[in-house]
Amino acid sequence: MRLEPKVALVTGASRGLGLALARSLAERGWSLVIDAREAQALELARAELAARTRVVALPGDVADPRHARALVEAARELGGLDLLVNNASVLGPSPQPALADYPLEALEQVYRVNVFAPLRLIQLALPALKPGARLLNVTSDAAVEGYAGWGGYGSSKAALEQLSRVLAAEHPELRVYWVDPGDMNTRMQQEAFPGEDISDRPPPEASVPGLLKLIEGDLPSGRYKAREIGQKPSRVREFRFAVTVRDFDGVLRLLREGLGLEVAQEWDNGGRGVLLNLEKATLELFDEPQADWVDRLEAGERVSGPVRLALEVERLEEAARALQEAGAQVVKSPVLTPWGDHNQRLRAPGGLQITLYEAGKTEEPVS
Repeated sequence: MRLEPKVALVTGASRGLGLALARSLAERGWSLVIDAREAQALELARAELAARTRVVALPGDVADPRHARALVEAARELGGLDLLVNNASVLGPSPQPALADYPLEALEQVYRVNVFAPLRLIQLALPALKPGARLLNVTSDAAVEGYAGWGGYGSSKAALEQLSRVLAAEHPELRVYWVDPGDMNTRMQQEAFPGEDISDRPPPEASVPGLLKLIEGDLPSGRYKAREIGQKPSRVREFRFAVTVRDFDGVLRLLREGLGLEVAQEWDNGGRGVLLNLEKATLELFDEPQADWVDRLEAGERVSGPVRLALEVERLEEAARALQEAGAQVVKSPVLTPWGDHNQRLRAPGGLQITLYEAGKTEEPVS
């Protein structure tokens, strides 16, 4: 028996994440209904996708009720919906204004596109959804973090997330996902940071594997970060960084009294060792030129050997003072890094190099 292709409706599919996802679905044999506001860009996307699968492309504004009904009707004519992806959204004014200065008429438009339009599409699509169908609402970390200047876009995505959460509770027979795709090199991201170079952001394609795991897998309804679920599972169960020091007691006192690290385990079997608890650990690898560059930035010259501890703290000055009181020596006063952190280099008893860093206070949202 021949199975009918699955059908997906993807909004905002002429570029960026919407087009990247549509390409992957087309490769998997899905029939597609796509839309975008710019007819010419949408036609280019349709022509590309049509070489792989059935595609219906309808230019229009997702906030227009008539356009929304046409999209759902097109999906119904293809056999009903297996997947609805609410990807289309608007940023609002660029550069982003503070809430105190946000034009309310502009904010209303942001909510019409980012909140009301997805809900309208869901309401219209519910009767056309096949058993086991999935709803995927694209959101942002700006929905859960309070970034200055992101009150309009961020609050609209927060509203979309809460709508998704309630829909998941009201429709347990469906899989409802609200997904943060992560930082991406897209036109909207460029509009969010006018005049800045965003070429270091990953392409939208980097977020697609995670979306496909939601679309094709059996994960329960909920909020996900696309990059995290798209990663291959690590074989590492625990990260333990072993450091040999010349002044054992001095360094131990420094880490316990200066930074408040707790001893989880200690032993003396002719040689002494301790295991100290850290809330989060990462392994950072440098080549020699990078190590030279970091040392010059933080210490003025190359001073560290193969091992240097880098520890994030909440208040740099207080942490550095506590380390000094516990026996550390200042190598150089704090510096502002090119990526916005404040770093200070200190030397523990016996010469171990320690970098304390306080993350920048004006972090950028990633999507």
